[in-house]
Amino acid sequence: MSEKEEKYWQEHHAEQPFAKRKHPYEDYAHAYKTGYEGFHKYPGKKYEEIEDELALDYERNKPGSALPWDHARHAVHAAWSKVGHDIGPRDSDRGIRSGI
Repeated sequence: MSEKEEKYWQEHHAEQPFAKRKHPYEDYAHAYKTGYEGFHKYPGKKYEEIEDELALDYERNKPGSALPWDHARHAVHAAWSKVGHDIGPRDSDRGIRSGI
């Protein structure tokens, strides 16, 4: 994952609807990385098409302290969506041109 993306998630993790107070950014870092890298690993695919592969990637490479998939999947999807420039509930104005 790029330093820019890592910094973004460190700064914005607590704002995510799935973020739990007892789990800081560090607990989700591998999930964000999986989503970011997965977007590039599976070009042209929709998240829903490759979610099972992402789950396998996450489980294969997760550090021992990483969250289980059912807790991490939302962070994987969030990172995937951000890289893919999907419009999510937290950036409802992304992609909208003003002043037209």
